[in-house]
Amino acid sequence: MGVIPRDAPPPEPAPATEPAVSEPPTSEPAAASPTEPAEPAEPAASRVDYQLDGNRLVLPGPITFTGKQLAPASDPALEHARGYLVAKESITMLRIEGHADDQALSEQRALEVGRWLVAHGIDCKRLLAVGFGATKPVADASTPEGKAQNTRIELHNAAMRGRPIGGASLEGGGQVASADLCQ
Repeated sequence: MGVIPRDAPPPEPAPATEPAVSEPPTSEPAAASPTEPAEPAEPAASRVDYQLDGNRLVLPGPITFTGKQLAPASDPALEHARGYLVAKESITMLRIEGHADDQALSEQRALEVGRWLVAHGIDCKRLLAVGFGATKPVADASTPEGKAQNTRIELHNAAMRGRPIGGASLEGGGQVASADLCQ
């Protein structure tokens, strides 16, 4: 131990160190070794609650288009739908319903949504693109506001564990789009 001169400043305190604590054993899997990348842990706040209105998946916003192409503003709704299908493996068929004044346009838009889902990891065999044209309006089509509300995409559970829900037809009365999502 050395002698400290009287006019020298007091020594700096040593940095605090955490005492070593051994963790009690848990039933969780061991952490990945340094050579293996660990999977990122999902924070509790990232849990998503999926809501249904009947068999229709309630989306956080509309799926919109610029012409026949998906608009970037649709990404949150599309990601929500993708997450739903990942989380709900028991849903073996999701019907993508296109609604528009024109039958062909309603089918094309339903197909675009299906293609997006397939491109983002959803099995094409779980998706059915169907066009309804103007047959299922939700508002007065004689006004611009009503016409805008009637032009929409809806996502409906059609089959669970390989069985049609409620014994209904998978296409729900719409016209199945001519293109196959599995191509």
